[in-house]
Amino acid sequence: MKLSVIFALIGLSQTLNNLKWDADCSNLDPAAAKHVEDKIAGSKVYLIGLTYCGWCTRAKSVIQKMGFDESDIEVDELDTMDNKMEVINYAYCKYSQMKTVPQIFINKKFVGGYTEARHYYYTGQGVRAAYKTGAIRGYYLYLQQIKQAAIDFVDEGTARSKGKKYFVLSKTRCPHCFNAKNCLKEVGVTEEDIELFEINDFYTHDEIKKYKGRIAETTYTPYLAFDGKTLYNHEELVKASGCSPLHYGTD
Repeated sequence: MKLSVIFALIGLSQTLNNLKWDADCSNLDPAAAKHVEDKIAGSKVYLIGLTYCGWCTRAKSVIQKMGFDESDIEVDELDTMDNKMEVINYAYCKYSQMKTVPQIFINKKFVGGYTEARHYYYTGQGVRAAYKTGAIRGYYLYLQQIKQAAIDFVDEGTARSKGKKYFVLSKTRCPHCFNAKNCLKEVGVTEEDIELFEINDFYTHDEIKKYKGRIAETTYTPYLAFDGKTLYNHEELVKASGCSPLHYGTD
């Protein structure tokens, strides 16, 4: 499932209710450009937000989970700035194409809003960025942060599956994963009712599998959850979804 779809469905961003504007990318303010570029270049994390934006507060919490200290996060609260429209217009035109906040830059890279930052944490990319910037000091602490990111990914995704939804961590060339996805496809599970991530290249990949081994007694992918609970095997997925059971061998 694409992050943009998840973003649209669950609305994980604060609309700029008092900052609506017709973006003009042909007439960017030089002072605003210098301000934004200096913040990006001079900060471990740069966040454009609003003082009353709940998702900005949540984003800061996720960024700290990555291993950054609160002091590592440089914040522009647009509603306190005289040149707010010039700043957000520049950020929109040069980087985000988003008329929502938060807008987050980590280690000089534009990451996105809250949903993308949360995903950046889950994959381990955010932890890796914190390590590269020196926010995490020492390889052992880096590994511990990666481990915690994997645990949070599984636990929080499982919790989000409450309400008869599915959470699936899969691999693209995994036959067990193929069977699970086929099962859900068979019964017509929609994008609105599933969070599906292919974890092949995630830095948290190995720790996700280890954690699955602790809670489901097997390290094989996929990890499956339904309605807020871990499904331990394919048989439990069949019971939950109502799809056809697997048949082995020949008749």
